[in-house]
Amino acid sequence: MEYQGTRTMQASPDEVFAFVSDVRNLPRYLPTTQRAEPQDGERVEGEAQGHHYQADGHFHQDPQNRRLEWGSDGEINYSGTLEVRPGGDSASEVRVHLRFEPDPQRAPNQDMPGEAPSDNQIQEGIDKALESIQNFVEGRGGKEEPSAAT
Repeated sequence: MEYQGTRTMQASPDEVFAFVSDVRNLPRYLPTTQRAEPQDGERVEGEAQGHHYQADGHFHQDPQNRRLEWGSDGEINYSGTLEVRPGGDSASEVRVHLRFEPDPQRAPNQDMPGEAPSDNQIQEGIDKALESIQNFVEGRGGKEEPSAAT
């Protein structure tokens, strides 16, 4: 399953990338994320939806291309990218792409602990994350949460 979102923001690409690439800012724009801290290498420790995670995935930064890549190492096989591109007139275009792959060793609907989010919830989470990034880089407010936790 794949999901994507794009949003134009009135901030320079360098400013937007500086904000999104700082691991400590992840809780400021990612739905359900309460804490995130950089670890050795390209690992992140934090808390999301009340669950602690530590080094169970990667978070790679490519400043030259203003691109982030992340993915899981655990039971949930997912990956994502975020790219910041010039949008003209001091604007930026931010693109997010998520990909979830079912684990062939697990039964359907057992890939995520607890209640798996619906397609609509995942898409709303992407949209709210992009809106939150825009709020911060344009100085218009803070984090937006989806109507239902994703």
